Amino acid sequence: MIGYIEMGFQEVFMYKIGDKVIILDYSGKPLDPPVVAEIEDIYGKDRVRLHLPDNACCLEFTDRFEKIDEEKYEKLLHSVKKRERTLAVDLQIDIRKFASKHPRKRKDEIFNYFNQDKHYVSVLNAYAGRVLMYGEENISERFLYEYKDAKAGIVRTRSFFHDLDESIPIPDLG
Repeated sequence: MIGYIEMGFQEVFMYKIGDKVIILDYSGKPLDPPVVAEIEDIYGKDRVRLHLPDNACCLEFTDRFEKIDEEKYEKLLHSVKKRERTLAVDLQIDIRKFASKHPRKRKDEIFNYFNQDKHYVSVLNAYAGRVLMYGEENISERFLYEYKDAKAGIVRTRSFFHDLDESIPIPDLG
């Protein structure tokens, strides 16, 4: 299917499935850092579904992006991937055995840190992709606060576990 804009009785074809586009802000300029997408489906004259590099999809009006060539798309996509950092992952430990090996610490304290760590990992995984793609300046303050709190929290909990077992790394989330 090909998207179009009607001009009198003439149809001028503008977009087709597979076109590469760059997302624009409300003033019509590319976002900073740039965000690219591919047209996945067309829903009429003024709406399309975009497939984003993080495998998310969104419905977008055609005045919120502009077509770019394949070379520019690949260049911008590479810069997005270059900015990415590895995400924090769940601690792969049996927490009960871990707690029994460290009798100097109270078990409830270890369990508390473990549960906090799981919470911070889930928050980081939920927000990290969008923050990396759109940049921190383009994320709402409430979500940005949760994301920054989770970054600080994961460093705190992993430092606690690193003090007990040096094989557990402290993430560098800069």
